[in-house]
Amino acid sequence: MTVPELVAVTAVAAVAADSTPVTSVDGIPRPQRPETDVAVGVLIERDAAGREGRFLLTSRPEGKVYAGYWEFPGGKFEPGETVALALARELHEELGIRIGIADVHPWQQEVFDYPHARVRLHFCKVYAWTGDFEMKEGQQMAWADLPVTVAPVLPGTLPVLRWFAAERGHTGPLHSGGRAANPAGYTPPMDWIADIQWDANGLVPVIAQEAGSGDVLMFAFMNRDALAATVARGQAVYWSRSRGKLWHKGEESGHFQQVHDIRIDCDADVLLLTVTQLGHAPGIACHTGRHSCFFRSLQDQQWQTVAPVLQDPSLVYKK
Repeated sequence: MTVPELVAVTAVAAVAADSTPVTSVDGIPRPQRPETDVAVGVLIERDAAGREGRFLLTSRPEGKVYAGYWEFPGGKFEPGETVALALARELHEELGIRIGIADVHPWQQEVFDYPHARVRLHFCKVYAWTGDFEMKEGQQMAWADLPVTVAPVLPGTLPVLRWFAAERGHTGPLHSGGRAANPAGYTPPMDWIADIQWDANGLVPVIAQEAGSGDVLMFAFMNRDALAATVARGQAVYWSRSRGKLWHKGEESGHFQQVHDIRIDCDADVLLLTVTQLGHAPGIACHTGRHSCFFRSLQDQQWQTVAPVLQDPSLVYKK
């Protein structure tokens, strides 16, 4: 399965209260639930004749769901905001540019059902702005055309690429490694994710084992977003239960885990990653500065530390 296939929109699961189709990104139908309104800016360059050209994509920053995925910039409405006001504020907060209310041209609406939230995306074309671009959240930006060459692409971005294709008469692939739009507008469901026996909180236990040595390095949890991000990145992304957010292993310490293989057990309720522990030699997987989180052994009815600290954690982690 390619990265574009992994993150592609998969199925229309329901209908919103106003009859707008609700598209599930993982193929899992869900009951009605509250929607979060999001203003999305489709910034487009135009030539002297007014013809539309390249459009702006930005990557989602670390710490957010789907970190590293490419999308059109924007964000949630604040109480009392209109689409135009929300978009003007978000573009300034995220990109450092300013737009006027008259610069916002409402275009399309779509409702997407992610595992973590249901969002109504208000897509607006924007042709004029002032100021220099500043990536204030540490994200990246790219001016793109069809087919888009950056990857992975967020599911909510794909409809815009289809709309552009229709408007511009583009009949080829929408993004690199992808396929041309099909009549239904979506690609086959992510059956491999549905095969996992997720617990009541939408989590699955994960064991990380070192390639070569076979050492068990750590135990953690993933939700659907974490697993999708792991496959897309090729590096381990977990779900932090204590912090309630995605945790890209090594994002602070630099001790990333390169993933070579992902296996599922016979009951489909535990995952096993085969990884190379990066950032230090020998590898450090534990926040205590040790090679493995399993550094204590039961000896004479007591837990004895049997592995050394390889690096002082105070030199790695922020206070």
